[in-house]
Amino acid sequence: MASNQSSPSSPENRVLSGYSDNFVGIGLALLSALLLIINGAIGKQLGQEMHPFLLNFIRAFIMVMFLLPWILRKGIAGIKTKRSGLQFINGLFFMLALSAWFWALPRLPLDLITAVGFTAQTFAVLGAIFFLGERSEPWRWGALVVGVIGALIIVRPGVDNVSLGVLAMLFSSLCFAVSKLLVKVITRIDRPESVVFWQAFWVALLAFPIALFFWSTPSMEQMAWIIALAIVTTMNHFCMTWSIKLADIAIIEPMAFTRLIWAAIVGYILFSDVPNTFTLIGGAVVLSSVVYIARRERQHRKNISKG
Repeated sequence: MASNQSSPSSPENRVLSGYSDNFVGIGLALLSALLLIINGAIGKQLGQEMHPFLLNFIRAFIMVMFLLPWILRKGIAGIKTKRSGLQFINGLFFMLALSAWFWALPRLPLDLITAVGFTAQTFAVLGAIFFLGERSEPWRWGALVVGVIGALIIVRPGVDNVSLGVLAMLFSSLCFAVSKLLVKVITRIDRPESVVFWQAFWVALLAFPIALFFWSTPSMEQMAWIIALAIVTTMNHFCMTWSIKLADIAIIEPMAFTRLIWAAIVGYILFSDVPNTFTLIGGAVVLSSVVYIARRERQHRKNISKG
């Protein structure tokens, strides 16, 4: 049976021949983390003016329109799927995750949203180990634990009340984790481009009936920002999907903790939010875990080459 994996002589492998799949996956995961924070900043502004299901539908619909020219040029084979059932389930969980995320964005500070969202990494890593059978190296667990500690420094244990916004983010994180596990399974057969298209397609289709109940025609300025949101989201989905395909989830999930750093920077630039001491300390802890795991993967690649 033919494999869907890229051949050693394929263009992408020739370009990346000096790097392991895990190392490339780490780089894509880091870029995805930045794009997600930019997404959050745009969504935070739009979420104050639009219902989350309406925003979710329009964004996904524009993404599908963006992808259509690529589909026409590449042919239907680019989005052909052998996992149509899993693609639908993935779209459903992704739609729920995004809707809860858009609802929480205007109700919580960007750094708190980012920190609470890190529960998705714990859900995903545990799910990958127990349901996908991925190996769990002790140092990978260590990097994840250090990242969690950094997030806890920012959130600070002992917060008085758990708001509805935090509960929405926890639900969103769980749905995002399920989606990542499904993507890992789907990309064993289907191409990552197929996942990006069908994910946007099903989100648009599933969100549409609910969006009708809250419909209000966006202004020209809102449409411009929604288009920007769709572009950034598309880029993020490609980066995230390829990183999941190339690397073990237990390896790339700790990279998501860099979102704390990006959230502090973007929040300061766009919302004039000055990061507090806890954010800076937590960000430093997170950065140390990312640098460590990247160096270990690089060294692992060198050891394999020498062996």
